[in-house]
Amino acid sequence: SAMKAVGAYAYAGRGAGGTSEKLACRKFCEENGLHLVVMQRIAKMRMHLCKLAKTRLPHAGGVAATTGKLLPSMPPPKRMQEALLRQAIASGLLDNIARRAPPGLLPAEFTGVPRSGYICANSRMKEPLFIDNKSTVHSKRPEWVCFDSIVRKTKKKDGTTVATMQRVTPIDPEWLAALCHGSNLMALGSRPLGTPLPRYIKEKDSIQCAVETKFGGHGWEIPPCYVGMYETVQKECTSDKKKQVSAAVMQDDSFRWFARYLLEGKVLLELSGLLGMLNDEPAIITRRKPTKKVMLLVSALSGAGVDSAAALRKHWAEKDNKFLFKVLKPWVTRDCMEDAKRLWIAAVNSNVEEWTKIQG
Repeated sequence: SAMKAVGAYAYAGRGAGGTSEKLACRKFCEENGLHLVVMQRIAKMRMHLCKLAKTRLPHAGGVAATTGKLLPSMPPPKRMQEALLRQAIASGLLDNIARRAPPGLLPAEFTGVPRSGYICANSRMKEPLFIDNKSTVHSKRPEWVCFDSIVRKTKKKDGTTVATMQRVTPIDPEWLAALCHGSNLMALGSRPLGTPLPRYIKEKDSIQCAVETKFGGHGWEIPPCYVGMYETVQKECTSDKKKQVSAAVMQDDSFRWFARYLLEGKVLLELSGLLGMLNDEPAIITRRKPTKKVMLLVSALSGAGVDSAAALRKHWAEKDNKFLFKVLKPWVTRDCMEDAKRLWIAAVNSNVEEWTKIQG
C-alpha cells in the first residue's frame, strides 16, 4: 500500500541526512518503481506534520508529538492502525465515495457499464468511474472506495473519454454510518429493525436499535446505524402508520430491552452475578411472552421512565431505594433468594453513593 511505501522510503534513508540519505532514497525509488520527486514531497509533508504535532499536540504521546521528528525505523502500521488511517481519509472524502457498479441496481443512465466501472455516490456524477491500470488497487477491485480527484483520459483506439479516479483508497461500508452520521449524505429509516438486535451502549448509557440506513444520492443500503430506541419507538407508534406497525413495535420496547440487559448484568457491573440466580433467562422479556413477572417488571420501568443506568440511579437515590426489588423476587430461585437480596442491596447502595457523588 502507499503507506507502506512511504514508511519503507523513510527507512531506506535511515535518517542519515546529507548525500548518503539522498542516494539511498533515490536507489530505493528506482528499484521499486516509485516517483522520486513525489516521494520527496511526501517526506517533506510528513516532517511538517511532525512539527505541527509537537506544537499543537504536545501531550498526545509518540515520537512526532515529543520530538517533532520522524522515526525512520518506524514499523509498518498494524491492521487496526491501517483501518483507522483509511477511516480518517474516507471521513474527508465523503462526497467522493464510489461503489463498484452493482448488477441489477444501476440507474438508467448507467446501463451497460462494464464490471470494472464504479458509480459515484454523488448523483450529480452521471458517468462511470474507473481505477487507473497503474494503481496498486486496480487488480483488487474493491467494492467500495473513496478517491481524491478525477482525471479524464482519451482512449487512443476509439477516442472515447474515460473518467479515472486518482489516489484511490479501499473502504469498508461498515464505517459509513459512523463517519457521515448527521449529514445529508445519509438517510435513516423510522422503524426499528428486527435484526440486528437492540443493544445497550454503555458509553451512551442508552438502549439503541438498528434502523435502515441508506447512503448517497442513489440511496444505497449500508450496514444499519444505531439510534436511541425510546425516541425512535415513540415517533413510530404515534405516527399515522400506527395501526400497521403496532404488532412489530410496542411503546415499551426500550424498557423491555433495558430490563433484559439489567438482569443479564450488562447495565450495572454490580449485578453481573444475578444471572446465575434466576429461574428464567432474561431473554423471555423481549420475546413478549405474556407472563406476569415480565409484565410487572416492564410496567415498573416504563411507569418510572427508567431505561438507562443514570435514570435508575436517580430513582433509587431520590425517590425509592427499594424500586424493582419487589418485582425481582418472582425471577429468583428459592435457594438463591437471600444471596440475591444481599447482591441487590449492595448494588443499590453502591449506585446511590455514586449518584450522590456526581450530584455533589
